[in-house]
Amino acid sequence: MTGKSSLAPPNLREAPAARRTAVHDPGSVAVKKAPFEPAGSARSSHVTRHGNPLTIQMASRAYTSTCVEPFVYPALQLLFLGAFVLLVLKLSHVFGFVRDVRIALLFGSLFLAAIVVERNVNHPGREAILTASLAFLLLVAAHVILQLADHVIWEQLLKPRHISAPRLLFDIFNFLVLAGVGLAILKTLYAVNLTGLLVTSTVVSAIIGLSLQDVLTSVMSGIALQLEGPFSVMDWVKVGDEEGQVVQMNWRTVTLRSRDSHYVVLPNARIAKEDVTNYSRPDPLEQIHATVGIAYSHAPGDVRRVIEQAIRNAEGVEDSPTVQVLVKEFADSAIQYDIRFFTRDFARVPQIRDRVLTHTWYALNRAGFSIPFPQREVLLRNAPDRNNDQQMERMRGENSRVLRSVTTFRPLSDNEIEVLARSARMERFAAGEYLVRQGEQGRSLFVIKEGTVRIAKTDATGVTLDVAKLGPGDFFGEMSLLTGEPRSASVLAVTEVEVTVVDKDAVAEVIVKDRQLVQALSMALESRSRELARSGTRSETSLAASPDSGTFLGRIQRFFGIES
Repeated sequence: MTGKSSLAPPNLREAPAARRTAVHDPGSVAVKKAPFEPAGSARSSHVTRHGNPLTIQMASRAYTSTCVEPFVYPALQLLFLGAFVLLVLKLSHVFGFVRDVRIALLFGSLFLAAIVVERNVNHPGREAILTASLAFLLLVAAHVILQLADHVIWEQLLKPRHISAPRLLFDIFNFLVLAGVGLAILKTLYAVNLTGLLVTSTVVSAIIGLSLQDVLTSVMSGIALQLEGPFSVMDWVKVGDEEGQVVQMNWRTVTLRSRDSHYVVLPNARIAKEDVTNYSRPDPLEQIHATVGIAYSHAPGDVRRVIEQAIRNAEGVEDSPTVQVLVKEFADSAIQYDIRFFTRDFARVPQIRDRVLTHTWYALNRAGFSIPFPQREVLLRNAPDRNNDQQMERMRGENSRVLRSVTTFRPLSDNEIEVLARSARMERFAAGEYLVRQGEQGRSLFVIKEGTVRIAKTDATGVTLDVAKLGPGDFFGEMSLLTGEPRSASVLAVTEVEVTVVDKDAVAEVIVKDRQLVQALSMALESRSRELARSGTRSETSLAASPDSGTFLGRIQRFFGIES
């Protein structure tokens, strides 16, 4: 064929049309296609250089553009997707939301890359791959949008305002939305008849429902628990015989962590049938009970007073509501008392109950109250107990040695020390108990045999400061013993403490026999006050009076009723 034709670049996808030759026209360009080379190859044609040179140059540029452009744009798109993937990986280390959806974003990038590649490649399965990639890309996009909405509603709106909402509702909503998107994709992209699909799925659902009846019961019970909200994660609950802290709730089960740190997994169906006790609602304040039996010979009023005083400051026991000690029953061997106290730390109830009962034992022991064994009344003949006499003699000797080391008692003779030793008693205190309290009336002196105590004083503003620590061999309370003044500081046991206690009555017995001791004791008391002030040690004595407060003689005489 001859004649003039417009100059146009050959089409790379039209190989048959390209295998033709335009010749013999001086104003045209003859293009020859190699019969065995693919279209678009740089070697598949050559230009016959006769005719207009400008026309030949334009044809060459057009031909080059047609060969290069189809590969440039896909490459740029793939490069952009690669940069997007790197950005997602980088942001996942900074933002929690991106970290949660990074897998979905990476799969979305993969499907988008498949679409870009398939649009520029011609093969028999091209349309199927494009449709599948688009379907998966739409599902991933829906998932990411749902996660974004979930993050905004849950993390940004509900949690900062402490609004409780069942997590299961969000999961159900997300499932329904994704199922709707999937059905829309099947109908739009694959032209699936949804009516037939729904009929088939109904039959399949019936079969699955019958085979998974127990599992589905637990799932539905889980949905009911989420909607009713009888408990939430971190609550302490009791379900039937199982007690523990809720650590996980899902569609089928609830997991409790017991006090032994065991994980107990309970199906939701069982929880729906059991009685549930929530110890964390409506308030974590929980009443705890402890029982102790005291001998019938002790009056209930005295027992209440001793126990209430003992556990009032036990660690973990709330000041309000106050401790109650109630008579529970008259048992065979003892009067049973129900000790009721409150705590907000339900996780440590066994430890708190241990402290309460420990303080109770020490207080009852000091007060001389007995906790009897199960017993029956039997008549026995009395026989002398030599071992008991020997033990009492050893105790008096130990008390004499301890009291001799007290500087305030230096004016006393050995016989007078023996008189005090016979009346002295040994008392034990648990760690954390108060031996004396600031402001209380006192009439006794304490000598520490074992353990450590700290002295604390509360000023007029209510601030409590530790002023000293005392150990074995130290003593305190001489001011209250000799003058009857209120305790000027509190003394708290740091460890378990054993002390020797001397009361006013024992000192009065000595003073009555030798009234000259009043002058000597007042001088010893004043000397100790000066010594403490000089050394900088602030004990109960130094807090009660200063060295320049004058003689203590008049106060001692008034306290013991001795005429001057």
